[in-house]
Amino acid sequence: MSKYNNIVLFIFLIILFSFYKVEAFVKDYSLLGKIIYLDAGHGGADSGAISNNIYEKNLNLEIVDKLESELLSRGAIVLLTRDGDYDLSTTNINRKKDDLYSRVKLINNSNCDLYISIHLNSTTSTKWRGLQIFYSNINENNKFLAETINNSLIKDIKNVREIKKSNNYYMYKNITTPGILIEVGFLSNPNDKYLLKQEEYQYKLVSSITDGIVNYFTGKFEK
Repeated sequence: MSKYNNIVLFIFLIILFSFYKVEAFVKDYSLLGKIIYLDAGHGGADSGAISNNIYEKNLNLEIVDKLESELLSRGAIVLLTRDGDYDLSTTNINRKKDDLYSRVKLINNSNCDLYISIHLNSTTSTKWRGLQIFYSNINENNKFLAETINNSLIKDIKNVREIKKSNNYYMYKNITTPGILIEVGFLSNPNDKYLLKQEEYQYKLVSSITDGIVNYFTGKFEK
């Protein structure tokens, strides 16, 4: 009987410890049960923009990793198109398009509540800088999502550009669930590049994005 009681006590302690571990990890329940798909742009052979051995694909993934942790801490269920240095293509023929097609298929088939795609901008000029959100009109909620997250970013981040509607991107004009593309800065701009490499700035960025997501779900939009 004593052995049985010890087993029951052991199981109880495991359950209790697990409960408190979850409680400690979750900051609040503002995103409880929401399914959010995060897409770190590029990967594998596709490096994206490059500047002095700084690869867009790597910074995209660093930011997505931190954003995943922040969303989980608020109770969200988070899915990732990639969690390492690879793309999603299944063929070497039209590899880039196949990679994008695979991302579209994953997100559309996931029944997620929204998606966020993270990329970096780059131009031949070093003067262009700033974060910018793009959205397509395939889903009627995309503009509101873009406005809400942009509004949150403006409060915390400098050089946030105006949101822009674009139906020119293959991936985003084919994803039917609500979502946006966030170009978090210009890798071709020295100031943006410096900031984007700083963990403190990355954490500030993802916290602001997450606040915007919370505001989107609660319908809160402060100008």
